[in-house]
Amino acid sequence: MDLTGHSTDFVVDASFPEGMRRFVRLGRQRWPEMFLYGEPLPPGVPADWRLPEPENDGLSGIVTFSSGQEMEDFWEEHGYALDVEGQGPYAVFYRHHAQPLHATTVSGVHASSQENAAAVEGTGLLLSEYYAVSIVTPEDPDTDPFSRSVVNDFLASFGEPTAAPV
Repeated sequence: MDLTGHSTDFVVDASFPEGMRRFVRLGRQRWPEMFLYGEPLPPGVPADWRLPEPENDGLSGIVTFSSGQEMEDFWEEHGYALDVEGQGPYAVFYRHHAQPLHATTVSGVHASSQENAAAVEGTGLLLSEYYAVSIVTPEDPDTDPFSRSVVNDFLASFGEPTAAPV
């Protein structure tokens, strides 16, 4: 299978595991019969769902999402692609970094108010630990409504008050 899909990348603070729990709940609202990791998500699990233990390196992981077995089969054949209903599988790849991150200048700030955005725009950033996160959607969220809705759900899971264009 060829690599397909579009990656939207983020740096997320230590709240990533809790935000992912909210993201899984939003996915379940999208697809009541949702599959995670290629398996049906049992009823009631999103409230108790926890980010799985990291992969072999102890730092990275992946969470895959699909609407059900039919989409899983479609994924095997077509990769990250839109089906006839204009939806497709998506995934979150992540890597935990347990060391500090420093950025000299923060730009392109989206915040709950213009005042909050202005207070942060142009400042430095220092995180004691962080997650590097890639959301892989079937298409570019700038041009595809389904892919945009997935990224907007991710943003909403971390408290983005109104989903901003990506």
